[in-house]
Amino acid sequence: MNYLYDADFKAKDVTIIIENNEQINLNAPERRFDKHFTDLMLSVTEHYESKDQRHIFHIEIQSRHDKMMPYRMLQYGLQYGLREVSYTENELLLSIPRQKVVYPLKLTKDKAIDKLIIKQYGKSDLVFDYESVYVDDISDDEIRKKHLGLFALFKLYNLSLEENYASRHKILLETAFKTIDDNYTDYIKLTEVEVESMKQAMQVVIKGDMDLGAFKNIRKEAERVVAERHRAAAEGRAEGRAEGRAEGREEGRAESKVQIVKKMLLVGTLTDAQIMLFTDIDQTELDRIKETIK
Repeated sequence: MNYLYDADFKAKDVTIIIENNEQINLNAPERRFDKHFTDLMLSVTEHYESKDQRHIFHIEIQSRHDKMMPYRMLQYGLQYGLREVSYTENELLLSIPRQKVVYPLKLTKDKAIDKLIIKQYGKSDLVFDYESVYVDDISDDEIRKKHLGLFALFKLYNLSLEENYASRHKILLETAFKTIDDNYTDYIKLTEVEVESMKQAMQVVIKGDMDLGAFKNIRKEAERVVAERHRAAAEGRAEGRAEGRAEGREEGRAESKVQIVKKMLLVGTLTDAQIMLFTDIDQTELDRIKETIK
C-alpha cells in the first residue's frame, strides 16, 4: 500500500481494517437488490498526539481491460461515500476513497481507460479519474528494493506465458504458490519453521534467483535459519546466566566484607587503620559503613 499510494505508514503507528466490500446501492428501485463487490477496501487509522486520522484506500485488481472501468470505479466510490455523507444548508458533502486499479498481467492491448468525462449542457465537463498500475511496468530492481513479493509472483506468471522457457517458469510459479499457500493457510497456527519457509519462498521470488533447486531446499534452509536463531538465543541466555552468577558472587563477597567490618567496629578495640588493612577497604568505604550502624 505504501508503494501504490506513495505513503510512509509504519506498522506500529497505524491500525488497518478491511472494510465491508459489499457496496449496496441505497437508491436502487424498490424490490431490486443492487449489490456490487469491490476487491479491497482498507481503512487506515494513524495514531498521533491522541488524535486519529482515517484514510480509506480502494484497490481493484483487473485481469483484463474493461471500457466501463471508470464508471464502475466512480460507482464504487460514490456508494462507499454514501455511508458517511454530510449536509450543509444547500450542499451535500460526500468523500470517496483513494482509488487505484492494478493490472497484474502482461497485456498486449492499449493502456486501460482510466478517465470518465461527464458532459453537462451549458456547463463545464466534470472529470473523474484515477491511476492504473501495470505490474509488468515495475522494474525487477524496484520489486526487490520495495519487497513487493506479490508483484514478483505476478511477473513470474507473466514470464510463464512467454514461449521461451514457458514450461520452466510455469513450474517455478506453481512451486512458489504451493510453498507459500501451504504455509499461509492459517497464519495464527503456523510454526516458526513454517513462517520462515514462507519468508524464504517470497525472498527467492523477490531476488529473482529462481530455480527449482532453490524452491526444493526452502524448507531445509528455513530449518537451518530457525536452528541457528535458537542456538544464538541459547548462547545469549547462557552468557547472561554466567554474567549473572559472576555478578552475584561479586555482590555476595562485597556484602560479606561489609558484615565483617561491622563486627570489627562493634568490638571497639581495632583502629581504622587496622580494619582497612585486614579488609582491604579505603577510608571512604569505612566511613560509609560506620554511618549504617549508628
